[in-house]
Amino acid sequence: MTHSLKEARLHMILDRLSNREEVEIDEQWIEEAGEMFKQGLRKQLMPEPGQDDFRIRMSNIGRPTCQLQMQKAGEKPARMPYNHIVRMMLGDAVEAIMEVLIRAAGLNVTGGKNQVELKIGDTTIKGEDDIELDGKVFDTKSASPWAYTHKWVEGIDALKREDSFGYIPQLVGYSISQGKDPGGWIVVNKSTGEVKVVELSEYDIDIDKVKAQMERTVNVIATDQPFERCFEPVEEKFRGKPTGNKRLSTDCTFCNFMKQCWPEAVFKPQTGSKAAYPKHYWYTEYAEDAEG
Repeated sequence: MTHSLKEARLHMILDRLSNREEVEIDEQWIEEAGEMFKQGLRKQLMPEPGQDDFRIRMSNIGRPTCQLQMQKAGEKPARMPYNHIVRMMLGDAVEAIMEVLIRAAGLNVTGGKNQVELKIGDTTIKGEDDIELDGKVFDTKSASPWAYTHKWVEGIDALKREDSFGYIPQLVGYSISQGKDPGGWIVVNKSTGEVKVVELSEYDIDIDKVKAQMERTVNVIATDQPFERCFEPVEEKFRGKPTGNKRLSTDCTFCNFMKQCWPEAVFKPQTGSKAAYPKHYWYTEYAEDAEG
């Protein structure tokens, strides 16, 4: 596993700050970060009329088309847990904090916070990027401990295997709309404060393939094509052996419209597990006598 120079410099400055060693900080960086966070609070606590209306955005262009079709049709999403708003505000706070730390680490900030537009057919996709380093576009993400360890730490290959939230098309959209290269992601474990920089090389992402994916998504939504599920239940195996049960894909379990697609799905302990507190999954086929 490789570590980028940007990550090493961030770790070094964080080590010095954690040990109360002198680090040059410009007061203006703090002021700008404070304004960023205040804007985030306003967005979360005082949403503007129409802010949450459906449209294809940079932030959702990589989502599964079935999820976007549900949103456009006005289907009611699952109710968010009470702590959802805190998670969103923490994400805004992390982005503001990293703006200061990136500058303190002496990274070459060449832009950011650009309002961008990308035209695909008759659809204009809008968004705002996070930060630009060395002329390349980077996204700042806050991650749960599980996502940080099992996805981001493993780098771009893990993200390409499972990109449920559409992070790759989002970054590519920000980049090609400005004629710039995608740089990667700056990821913070919001539980531990660990920082990972997933930096891209020119060979890591097939830009043309991602653009084609985006064009397909826009076409499905813009032309109101018939609803079609993007994912089917998968055969479950326990210790390498089929259990006879089927459970929903990860993409479906993250979707706020799961129950509309799979009303019969049940949340049950993993088949065959003898653990005192077994993992639970969403099953579409579940034999009670297979619980073990």
